Amino acid sequence: MPRVIQLLKAREAVEVVEIPSKNPGPHEVRLRIEACALGQLDWNLLTLDAPPRLPLVPGHEAVGVVEAVGANCTLRMGERVLVTPLASSCGTCNACRGRDARHCGGASWRGMHVDGALGTHLVTHEKTLVPLELPLGVEPLAEVLAPQLAGALALSGGSLWTAVGAVNALGLVHPSRVAVFGVGGVGHLAVQVAKALGHEVFAADADPERVTLAGALGAKPLDGPVDAAVVCTPSTQALQQAVRLLRAGGRIALAGSSPTGRIDLSVADLVWRGLTIRSGLLGTREDLEEGVGLLFSGKVKPSIELVTLDEVPARLWALRDLGFPGRMVVLPG
Repeated sequence: MPRVIQLLKAREAVEVVEIPSKNPGPHEVRLRIEACALGQLDWNLLTLDAPPRLPLVPGHEAVGVVEAVGANCTLRMGERVLVTPLASSCGTCNACRGRDARHCGGASWRGMHVDGALGTHLVTHEKTLVPLELPLGVEPLAEVLAPQLAGALALSGGSLWTAVGAVNALGLVHPSRVAVFGVGGVGHLAVQVAKALGHEVFAADADPERVTLAGALGAKPLDGPVDAAVVCTPSTQALQQAVRLLRAGGRIALAGSSPTGRIDLSVADLVWRGLTIRSGLLGTREDLEEGVGLLFSGKVKPSIELVTLDEVPARLWALRDLGFPGRMVVLPG
């Protein structure tokens, strides 16, 4: 029987449980999950007094193989796909028609409004799954992915997508000085994406271990004004520090969120200094494709810690204090 990580009661420990096997309906597929990332967003949802649904299976980014298909599916048996945080959208609004479904007013999110991918299997609509097409020159993947590659690919559908989307949201057309605040699961990828796009990158984090990771990835300690910033933490202090360091006309992309996070900024900074704040959550479909290309080219190498499904209830507590360098990835098999 399929096994999943499940939150049964608000603010209580998650459990590994067996669930009945489910056949896919029209336009649905059943995936065998090869790897599922576990990050700060999952932890935030598990600590809510009133989660969006109960019971709840977390896990919003994963990679899996199509094991069964329902009627009228375009995906094929054996096809490998990325599972993205966006579980569904209306498909007809301006955002959806513009390939930007993350801003659809009727969007639902995986691991929040519907069950996530943190388990051995997932039945889901095929619309928001992304077939994993290999770039030219890349050898076909083995039938069973190597654990490290599976873990890296699992990040492509969410963390890496957000990192690329956040850097691109800055709208920089020339090599610039870019600061990354918060070098966790998304932040350590944003450092690499910004460097791959030719920017001079600086990084800051309250955790010395994360600062060390940023340095190993080529980021420098903060030193003087910057042209733009990617804030990958919901910390108000980090956002305020970013604002202080920005040159006039500078730009900020927010790539970290929290149910209790708040923005406390001076209106004068935004008006008189001409600062711009953009959302860096996920990105466009083109950003996702760019992220997968950076991964296969070797320009982005995720730092991951692999754990088993049975280890999750205990290891999840590592995320309580805003996590650790890199990203935790669960291998359900």
